Amino acid sequence: MNLKIENLFNLFKKYKKNGCPNCFEKNIIGFGIDYLKSNFISSIKLTDEIGKIKIYQCEKCKAQFYIQGNMYEKIIDGQIELLKEWSKRNLVCPNDLKIEIEKIGLTNNWSLDKIVPCKVELNNGKKYEYTTIIFSDKPPLGHHYSIYKNIFFIDDIKHISESEYGISLEIRRQAVKSEEQSMGFYPTVLKNRDGKKVVLNGISIFFNSSNIKGSELELANEEWNYRVEYTYDTNNYSEKTIVIAKK
Repeated sequence: MNLKIENLFNLFKKYKKNGCPNCFEKNIIGFGIDYLKSNFISSIKLTDEIGKIKIYQCEKCKAQFYIQGNMYEKIIDGQIELLKEWSKRNLVCPNDLKIEIEKIGLTNNWSLDKIVPCKVELNNGKKYEYTTIIFSDKPPLGHHYSIYKNIFFIDDIKHISESEYGISLEIRRQAVKSEEQSMGFYPTVLKNRDGKKVVLNGISIFFNSSNIKGSELELANEEWNYRVEYTYDTNNYSEKTIVIAKK
């Protein structure tokens, strides 16, 4: 009986892959702990700890990961240095900046962290549009942070002001309630002062398309209709910036 069990175990083990999911799928951004156990003879080992965040690495493909909940999240190139800076800094938002942020208004992002759209000026005088300030105690790791061209910390910031491309607090609050109309599409219908209809998808916080800026928009108070021709935001904001503060 024991021999049969051992043979079954060895047969099951034979069909497992050696390494990790990233060894076989390079565009992967994360995977479940249970998925790893079920399908792989894991090569992932604990290699470091930075600011109480444990860093893991696959001995086969050399990809690095950290654990968030029940998931291994992939660490993007360059993010270890970012994590070291994040772990060293206090990152409490100063009162003068907090006042400006409260004027613009905070809303939640997809992970329930507080965010605000704005324009910032750094201590060195450089200014950046399309800036998101995020208040989070989560480490600045993973795919989400890789979409930003510029990443700064709150103590890098001298001044905060409203962005002419930023979406108003009223619209952002309503957009959170939008219902899915198709896969990944959560429309909120808006209009500008000339009555031109535009559509915001999900919890987007900037708009700049067809010479229409986010600050010019207001709620149209109507449901999205696939038969109607709207203006959609086609700007990918490749220059977008994120500023990290701790809660």
